[in-house]
Amino acid sequence: MSTLIKISTLQFGSLQLIKRFSVLILLCCPILSFASNSIAIFYSAATSTNLEFVESFKAEISSSSRVKLRILDLSELDKPVTVESGELVIALGVKALEVASKLKRSVPVIGVFTPLPVFNHLLETSHRDLGNFSAIVLDQPYARQLKLIKTVMPEAKKIGVLLGPLSLKYADVLKEEADEENLVLDLEFIGQESDLIAQLNKTLESSDVLLAIPDALIYNRETAQPLLLTSYRHQKPIFGYSAAYVRAGAIAAVFSTTKQLAKQVAEITTKDQTVAVLPPPQVPKYFSVVVNYQVARSLGISVSDEESILKRIRLSEANEHEPAKN
Repeated sequence: MSTLIKISTLQFGSLQLIKRFSVLILLCCPILSFASNSIAIFYSAATSTNLEFVESFKAEISSSSRVKLRILDLSELDKPVTVESGELVIALGVKALEVASKLKRSVPVIGVFTPLPVFNHLLETSHRDLGNFSAIVLDQPYARQLKLIKTVMPEAKKIGVLLGPLSLKYADVLKEEADEENLVLDLEFIGQESDLIAQLNKTLESSDVLLAIPDALIYNRETAQPLLLTSYRHQKPIFGYSAAYVRAGAIAAVFSTTKQLAKQVAEITTKDQTVAVLPPPQVPKYFSVVVNYQVARSLGISVSDEESILKRIRLSEANEHEPAKN
């Protein structure tokens, strides 16, 4: 029986394990750690993002002089990847995580820069256990994305969402999160790319905004411009899932920087407390907000500064997780 991780409907930093496991993991609880004296970082290319992660991670663990760090550029290797005894692997990106998933199943692996659906796929195909195969997934919690919409456009009530083959499995979670935020979702399934613009027009006609949920069939280099231009013609904003998508024409997004992700991974891997298994996959704990003010002005939408928006979202999340007072 397969294992599937879903972003939980209950907490901003939660992941829910269903089918083979029935465990609720909350990021608002203390983070379990997997302290290791030997860490290997895998990446498939020496991109600026990967190199920035390495430097940020080094800075985060600088006080842990006992940690031995090894960097492997997979594109430069001419032989199969090997790991040392007791070594923890941090895999940057999908390709690196694919390689790491094929290592001996006893090797602990943490993925970074990998979307949740891709992690689920690798977890299933590698037949690994969650105790030694984990990740900080790229996906921001749906509740956090919906809070962004409510903060930027408090008058918006109906949220359009296009789902493809990979993201469709999260429809129920999205609906539950929207109910919690008193928002209505207009969900449309896209089975093939040729149907995209027709379905998008239908959704934009009946919705106040469009929330982009990562799915390779819908959101890719070829579809980005048609999606953004169509939304602009309808005078309806798109809330993206990355800073790059906002720069391309979405109105705003919550996202995590490379430094923020490196900090979270360091917290997991280098704490003094040691446990026998890795913590379950987690959504980003630290995040930022980016706004395209030119797009906002062209749509006639007045938007607060990014820091104010960020503070309001953080406060909302914090208030949700305060213990109930008698």
